[in-house]
Amino acid sequence: MAHLPERDQFLRFLRGRGMRVTQERLALFDEIYDQHQHIDADCLLEAMQHNGMKISRATVYRNLDLMVECGLVRKHRLGRNRYLFEHIHAGQEHDHLVCTRCGRVVEFVSPGIAAMQAEICRAHGFVPARHNLQIQGLCTGCAEK
Repeated sequence: MAHLPERDQFLRFLRGRGMRVTQERLALFDEIYDQHQHIDADCLLEAMQHNGMKISRATVYRNLDLMVECGLVRKHRLGRNRYLFEHIHAGQEHDHLVCTRCGRVVEFVSPGIAAMQAEICRAHGFVPARHNLQIQGLCTGCAEK
């Protein structure tokens, strides 16, 4: 399994809170870490059910919240009522472009933005833990319509 450090972190998190390590939790963890895109909770539920897992929508949402709290999954709000989730690997920060019409999400890394953030934090005596930059607009396809 390629996600061993993250899986171990999740197991320690659960046990540290006196929570059970269930088959559903582990399967959901594996599913989100096997995804290489942003995914919403309903798509995760559908993928889990497609793979033969009997899991409820409430279980998916509850465990996604646990993974967010644990620091393994990031929850992005896109629009008023749309949330996407993505797994996190330490040291792999990126930002997002979000099309407000079709919902397309593009990840990008900018050394210039990272350097600017570091300089701003230094200037204000601030120690950053993480950042979240999301630029909303129209992708090329939607802008041409």
